[in-house]
Amino acid sequence: MKKIAFLRTGGQTGVDRAALDFARENDLSILGRCPKNGRAEDMPTAPGIGALCPELQETPPDDAAQQARWNVRDSHATLVIDPRTLSSSDGMSVAAQAAKEMGRPLLVVRHEQNAYDIVTWLMMLGNELTLNIDGPSASECPEAYQIAKKILEEAIRLLKEAEARGNMPIIKNPNDESEENDPKFLEALKVVIKEGRASIASIQRKCGIGYNHAGRIIERMERMGYVTPFGHEGTARAVLVTQKDFIAKYGEWEPKQ
Repeated sequence: MKKIAFLRTGGQTGVDRAALDFARENDLSILGRCPKNGRAEDMPTAPGIGALCPELQETPPDDAAQQARWNVRDSHATLVIDPRTLSSSDGMSVAAQAAKEMGRPLLVVRHEQNAYDIVTWLMMLGNELTLNIDGPSASECPEAYQIAKKILEEAIRLLKEAEARGNMPIIKNPNDESEENDPKFLEALKVVIKEGRASIASIQRKCGIGYNHAGRIIERMERMGYVTPFGHEGTARAVLVTQKDFIAKYGEWEPKQ
């Protein structure tokens, strides 16, 4: 596969474990950091997850947050799969926060339809990637494993189809409203880029649209990796793209007269 050379993950239950099983089923090389002694929810004592996946390296401290940060650091990009709704999650994950701080490419997805967004995102990142996959554990989200596997399997199917075509065109998701179909999407994207922060209230006010419409737009920006996930205490999301990025993808900043 041209796009993904290595899949990096922490081996924990839920999304991490789905990523490990997915990698083995698709002959992808595995890398990753796990807590000391290979600790995982379902394998708390040494060698822990190391018994199933000896490719993983232990972090010096028994610290899941440390392994999450190091996995981000040692990867080209991070894909966070979080099936929980924004209201039920605890806000930005350690991996997402680390990617933001390090300036690393980040995409957060929640359901199988986002497979199209994953492929589009990967196509913008180059080839031979080390892709880090992170998400909630089984105790945080019991359905995380099953949903993550479905998302990854659909994404790999689409990616293989795109690679087989040679030129690897960006795939549009027919099941999700795209920015081209929403005349306010690009206007809202310009607003958040100019302000350096993203909030529903600002988009609603500056674009003259309703609250629900602004909410859908900002959630799509999150799925596309344009803004960070929702933070704690209602803080505004950080913007991960620049005016230069906008022009590179959409061709212009100011509308033609």
